[in-house]
Amino acid sequence: MPANRWRGLLGALCVIATLGGAQADEISRYETSASGGSERLRLFALTRIFDRYAYDPQVRYALREELTRQGHFYDGSGSRVLRQEVWAAPLVEYSQNLNGGVLNDRFRFGGLVFEADPQIRAKSGWLTGARVGTFTRVALSDDTLLDLVGAAELGYAPAHDISRTSAQVQACLRHSLTGWNFVDLCQGMAQTRWDLGRSKTRSTRIRLSTLRQISDTYHEAWIEAEHTETNATSQNAMTIGLRSIFDGLAPYGSISVGADVEGEIAPKLRLNAGVEFPKGGRIFEAFVWAQRAEGGRFLGTDRQDETYGAGLSAELARGQSVEVSYSENHSNIAFFDYSQVELKFRFRDIRW
Repeated sequence: MPANRWRGLLGALCVIATLGGAQADEISRYETSASGGSERLRLFALTRIFDRYAYDPQVRYALREELTRQGHFYDGSGSRVLRQEVWAAPLVEYSQNLNGGVLNDRFRFGGLVFEADPQIRAKSGWLTGARVGTFTRVALSDDTLLDLVGAAELGYAPAHDISRTSAQVQACLRHSLTGWNFVDLCQGMAQTRWDLGRSKTRSTRIRLSTLRQISDTYHEAWIEAEHTETNATSQNAMTIGLRSIFDGLAPYGSISVGADVEGEIAPKLRLNAGVEFPKGGRIFEAFVWAQRAEGGRFLGTDRQDETYGAGLSAELARGQSVEVSYSENHSNIAFFDYSQVELKFRFRDIRW
């Protein structure tokens, strides 16, 4: 990817983060942590409130509830099932590739012009349907949890009379080490079916994470090793990441490095960065990513791709949001060049 494009994306994030930030105290940082995707960082922020507001019965109750939800009060008696949820929600998305087809219908290579078969070209439009899922947390001891997650999507595009289905399951063993240090071991499987094919993925990953306070900011850092099998190939990758809580904003980022995959295109380097911030009781997010992939041959030429993208997400009401993203792929083989826009609506889950 051209360096100036990546710097431009990061610059936009910095501007948004500046607009979202505000001077506040432990209460604000806890409210900000509630908008992010880390329950451990939320608990960490809550304990900082307790240090200052232990006299408040609501603070004591909230801390007790959060500790219980995360298994820290389990004494080996009573039910081992700490949480069990089933949820469902409508699915509404706009995509420029509903069927898993090729986004370029014509390209030039070696002085020749190639045209894709109309049957395999990408189709764009609206996808509607439903999303369902389940979550179960089981306490194995006062410092070890087992999380079981399952989810499925069923979507249909009436304009083209095509459907897309996906399903995934995951089991994670989460163990607390000394202090605010953790180790997680996860095994997952996922499958997606498009009109023109399907993909299968199996992954095993181990993550070491730690939480720390630096001045008036809270941080969760991790390093992760992952082995992924997709269809007939497999790849090993390493990721380091950081999620932080400042006054009124929660930035995050990660860097992943992948091993070569013989005979196949595979990600070698991926960068993700974003920032979440609450405003007026709603949560907003801006994010960017960049990826370099190498491997495989096409018409006798070694393939190299660079992808970058950016997106925005806004909470319209509690549990309801809209997300728009834009991505571009630049390849040394014109057939794989593309740009696309995606629009996703998220509706409040029905839980029982």
